[in-house]
Amino acid sequence: MSLRLGIAASAEGILEPVDLLGRAALAKRRLVKPYRHPSLDARLRAERTRDEARLLLAARRAGIPVPILYDADRGDATLVLERMAGATLQEQLAHDAEPVRTARMAAFGAIAARLHSAGLVHGDLTLRNLLVPEPARADSLVLVDFGLGGFTQESEPRGVDLHILEEALEAVRPDAAVLFAAFLTGYAWPGAAAALKRLDEIRERGRYR
Repeated sequence: MSLRLGIAASAEGILEPVDLLGRAALAKRRLVKPYRHPSLDARLRAERTRDEARLLLAARRAGIPVPILYDADRGDATLVLERMAGATLQEQLAHDAEPVRTARMAAFGAIAARLHSAGLVHGDLTLRNLLVPEPARADSLVLVDFGLGGFTQESEPRGVDLHILEEALEAVRPDAAVLFAAFLTGYAWPGAAAALKRLDEIRERGRYR
């Protein structure tokens, strides 16, 4: 997800900057899927808009840094969110010295721990879905784009979140193993062992495809 000016795409919609009573905001609109029956499509877009709004509110209550939700219009399948400046974590890591990179990843791990301990999963936990509003601070991270997220107490979706991040790191970073290890130092919460065990099982399933 990109929060830069101009129309962009997120996991499940189109993003466009808007002005909300003088506030810099971002409209996220789920597009009509022509391959679905119109009534089914309208219901799914409305439900997913509602669910994403609930996830954002729950994440904020849990102390997770996310954009402010200003409005949710189920009929129009549109969310209006705080528009935030900053590079993505993927972009920022390319400019960071090694100690800062590992500190940022540990901070990312702490956000993921808070997310999972609150009974939430992100569904697309990658470096592109975190913004760095204040590059001088290693812990300045904002988690965005909950379009594929959900509510759960199960370890499988948590393991999937971790696996998505691990694979995303391997695709873009030569130091992926070091960065993922740094992430895991921050991923400290009572359910971490179960999530990591499930991550190992997911890795094994991938080897035998």
